[in-house]
Amino acid sequence: MKKLYEMSWWQKIFKKEVKKKREDALSSIAAVREFLADVPDQLKAMKPLLLQLEELEKERLVAKPGIVKLNLEAQSQVFEKLLDRYEFFQDDVDINGLRVKQLSRDFLEHAKKAGLKELVQEKLKTQKWKWGW
Repeated sequence: MKKLYEMSWWQKIFKKEVKKKREDALSSIAAVREFLADVPDQLKAMKPLLLQLEELEKERLVAKPGIVKLNLEAQSQVFEKLLDRYEFFQDDVDINGLRVKQLSRDFLEHAKKAGLKELVQEKLKTQKWKWGW
């Protein structure tokens, strides 16, 4: 005999259905476009930090032992700024990568429903459509 919590009528009453919220494709595309529009500004903000870090590293290589500590402290401050900016950039790249992957999965689903099974099979044979990146 089934236990009370296993009975279907009990589950219908008390078990909450978790509905997966699907984002609208157009809003996802708009979000990716917005991110890509912001990329040049993010890169512009990181380039001077990298140049500064490069100069400090060149100086460290030829510096006397007493100056090396000051140089490394300066590099530490530059790294703090660079790592903060790069972390935000990486997060944005990851999030938008997930959006693009989901958009492509949805595309394949729509293509399959439309009867384009050969197209779907062809796409799934290639590595980039397996979303291993």
